[in-house]
Amino acid sequence: MFKKLLIIFIICIPIIFIFSSCSKKTHNVENTIDYLKNLDSYSCNVNIEIENDKQKINYEGKQFYNKEYGNRFELGKDRIFIYKGDKMFIHDLKNGSNYNTDESFDSLFRLCFIDEYVSLIYTNERVDNSFKNIYNEEYQVIGLDIPGNNKNICKAELYVSSEKAVPKYLLIYDSHDREKVKVEYSNFKENIDLQKNLFDAGTVQIK
Repeated sequence: MFKKLLIIFIICIPIIFIFSSCSKKTHNVENTIDYLKNLDSYSCNVNIEIENDKQKINYEGKQFYNKEYGNRFELGKDRIFIYKGDKMFIHDLKNGSNYNTDESFDSLFRLCFIDEYVSLIYTNERVDNSFKNIYNEEYQVIGLDIPGNNKNICKAELYVSSEKAVPKYLLIYDSHDREKVKVEYSNFKENIDLQKNLFDAGTVQIK
């Protein structure tokens, strides 16, 4: 009798472990998506690497997002982009000029904001989740299709740290699954107090 119980116990251990692991991973997936959906505001530094057939171009800047006020991208010390609805306001800090244009004029910088992918999570027919280990750190990878007719911007993968629960990388691929854009986020601060005047179309101050 004891041997039978021992055999049953040995058989059950791997089964319990498998179900426990699956439950944990599912829980992590749900937690990460809920975390992204509940971002009311954030600020971070970004490094954007764009690759085309001829060269690689690097941009460094800062992102500010507020659910109520909009988005702000500071491109080094040269320009400030303010996004409000379908309008984009640009401040050229070198010559002091301000102008606004349709958001499609420069959609790439807008695509680098985390809230863009939160919107896609709600509406996308394909949302893939997987886990990858990079430099001994585990990331949850959220894969999405990017709507539109731009063959250079078709799919994206958002890497969120499993331990710290903050976005770390964003990879954008073309229609042939070639990596075209890599964004690295650092100094990420979520749900912080950002003043309304930071997102005013007429502001030229750098925070």
